Amino acid sequence: RPEIVAALRAFFEETDRFIAAYSPTCWNRGECCRFGQYGHRLYVTALEVVYYLAGEYELPAFEEDACPHARGGRCQVRQYRPLGCRVFYCDPAAQDWQNPLTEERLAELRDLHRSLGIPYFYADWMAVLRALRER
Repeated sequence: RPEIVAALRAFFEETDRFIAAYSPTCWNRGECCRFGQYGHRLYVTALEVVYYLAGEYELPAFEEDACPHARGGRCQVRQYRPLGCRVFYCDPAAQDWQNPLTEERLAELRDLHRSLGIPYFYADWMAVLRALRER
């Protein structure tokens, strides 16, 4: 549904503006994309998965606990990446605003699910990618 893609595009553009106001530093090393090594998990909502799929990216094969779209320290699906990828920065100066902004934007995403009539789920990104790869 085009209105879903448009709503998510607007949501992420707004999110990116909020993040830019903090002027975080990204070193583009891709360390944060290696979830297992970095010691964290990335979770996504149903709408984020729909938006990702709208990008029509080919999902590369993968075996390790790292986002397969991170190659050479760069995200290959940057425009369609999930909220957690947008908000998370290794920059120590980002620690104070990341969690509050994430919670605020997740609440907005839940509202978008309701208003667009899309059932809400919150799932591990790697599990979603594996399921998409197997279909």
